[in-house]
Amino acid sequence: MTMCGKETVMLHLELAKELEDTNKVEAAKEYLLAAQALMDSVTKGDQEQVEMMANKLYDKAMLLQQPQQASPKFQSQSNEHAIQVQQQTTITQTKTQHYSKKKGITFADIGGLEELKNEINFKIIEPFRNPDLFTYYGKKAGGGILMYGPPGCGKTLIAKATANEADAQFLHIKASTLKSKYVGETEKNIDELFAKAREEPTIIFFDEFESLGQDRTNSMPHEKNFVAQLLTEIDGIESKDQQLLILAATNEPWSIDPALRREGRFGSTLFIPPPDQESRKSILELHLKNKPTKDINYDYLAEITEGYSGADLKSLCEKAIDSVLQESITTKNRRQITTDDLLRAKVKTKSVLKEWFKKARDQVKMRGLEESFPELFEYKLAKKTIAQVSA
Repeated sequence: MTMCGKETVMLHLELAKELEDTNKVEAAKEYLLAAQALMDSVTKGDQEQVEMMANKLYDKAMLLQQPQQASPKFQSQSNEHAIQVQQQTTITQTKTQHYSKKKGITFADIGGLEELKNEINFKIIEPFRNPDLFTYYGKKAGGGILMYGPPGCGKTLIAKATANEADAQFLHIKASTLKSKYVGETEKNIDELFAKAREEPTIIFFDEFESLGQDRTNSMPHEKNFVAQLLTEIDGIESKDQQLLILAATNEPWSIDPALRREGRFGSTLFIPPPDQESRKSILELHLKNKPTKDINYDYLAEITEGYSGADLKSLCEKAIDSVLQESITTKNRRQITTDDLLRAKVKTKSVLKEWFKKARDQVKMRGLEESFPELFEYKLAKKTIAQVSA
């Protein structure tokens, strides 16, 4: 620990001890700041010892905090002097997007991808709709499924539609927002999240899952605790009769800790491919809906945009609209958007999917995970990429 870091820690500890008898909330805050100062000044040589000290300070802060916690978990704190860590861990207000049942997007709103939707229907939706039937055949409604694929291809959209089809509570979690700079708070956030999810049939959706479930091989000790807590919660699902499913989405499946990818945890994986031709047509129609268009050849545009993600197609449409709008400003004449405008926009729109498939293939091969993620090598866009690289 550096001398400057040690002085900062001692300052917070002195203030905490002075405040313990008169203001426990502020004392708890000072203990947490001392713990954070410890972690900020950690060096490789004293890492374990410093982390142990920081955890003791955290526990001390939690003990001081208890008398002030009259409200139940997930209820917002009204006390203006509530410490910062309480504000950061009010999951239902700041970390979770909750979607009511039977509202919003369904599979009917997603064009194409019929094979994927059928697989999701069998693995996720039907177990929620007919738990007795699945129990009869020795199957349970619950567990974890990892969705992976290139960015911008609708993993979040599919998760929302799945929850609505299953008539389940949907908790959308940005995995990175569960993390806290305070020692032990990330584990507490995970515990509270699962406690809420157990109240009724629920689908938890972890977005950016690689930021929470990363491989522990080269992680810091406190980061390893995140994965350990997550494993504990997931294993607890199997031991209890509860309808709780965990969906996770990632663009980097090779980065997920192997223990999380085992059977009974995230043993099932779903590859979310780039949109097929029917899907591309639906996406283009969606982004040009209610826009001034004339005789758009959606079938042709969908055919020539193979290898484009949903995000790429949205960008293409926006560029075409902007081009026509700028022209109208210059000429003072309004005109409708045509297929030619979209074709010109396509020239300016570069897809990153080929680069992603190449990177994904290289990373998976380097780790020997070809059998875990075979779709990366079977998907036709990936094959084209491999052929181009080899040529």
